[in-house]
Amino acid sequence: MTPPLVSIVTVTYNHENYIRQCLEGIVMQKTTFPIEVIVGEDCSTDNTRAVVREFEERYPEIVKPIYHQTNVGAGRNFFEFCYPKLQGKYIAICEGDDYWTDPYKLQKQVDFLEQNQNYVLCFHPRSIVDQDNRMIYEQLPKNSITLYRPKDIFHVHIPTLTVVFRYCHQIDIKAILEQKLFGEYYFFWLFSRYGAAADLGFVGANYRQHTGGLYSGLTKAGQSFMVISGFKQVRNSNLYDSDQKKEIKKEMRIRKKRFLKTMLKKKDFVNAIKMAFT
Repeated sequence: MTPPLVSIVTVTYNHENYIRQCLEGIVMQKTTFPIEVIVGEDCSTDNTRAVVREFEERYPEIVKPIYHQTNVGAGRNFFEFCYPKLQGKYIAICEGDDYWTDPYKLQKQVDFLEQNQNYVLCFHPRSIVDQDNRMIYEQLPKNSITLYRPKDIFHVHIPTLTVVFRYCHQIDIKAILEQKLFGEYYFFWLFSRYGAAADLGFVGANYRQHTGGLYSGLTKAGQSFMVISGFKQVRNSNLYDSDQKKEIKKEMRIRKKRFLKTMLKKKDFVNAIKMAFT
């Protein structure tokens, strides 16, 4: 059997209302190369596992689930269990409550990376829908590709469900697990050592915003404090060199200023004071 050129990671927990759409968006991909999807099913208490088994039976050469017997959490699910199983030269991510909409998404991104060896990852814009697939924010496509230097990776929004990156064996997954640096952004920042990034401009996916989401289920203030807490964690990590930490600190200052301005505008003075001294 020909090994996959692209491996997709899907971590899922209690996504029975969404996982079918997620997996359909993956198996509909039209490519000139083989793909695989490693599904980390994290001991869901709903019907998620049954849907995953259905796709495993329908697409046995593509859908390769890992069924956890106890809940391990999203971070360990991704890095400890799914990531070591990946065979592809390129990696994509689509969490179980999000979904891809462009059947040529992977082909476009792999073509770009194959033709531009100095780029380590590429991504594209996405729209936002709610739990019932109603459009919250419709992103329009861009007319051109936007190129970013390695240090720009720290300062540009890279939607997780849109990225395709090169499998970099130099990245220390064991250290990520030990330090519990499970945020996708923290992971993408590590790639700044190995190349540049590009926004290909097409709209190829929908991010789902719902109350069951780990991040989207928080209040705006809660999201802000979660972001800053993550910045502090990576700022103190030995996984990043001095140049990378310089960019991390710069972005942290930008984010804090933005969050503080929003809180003051909303007259949320209690959280504004907390943010100022965080």
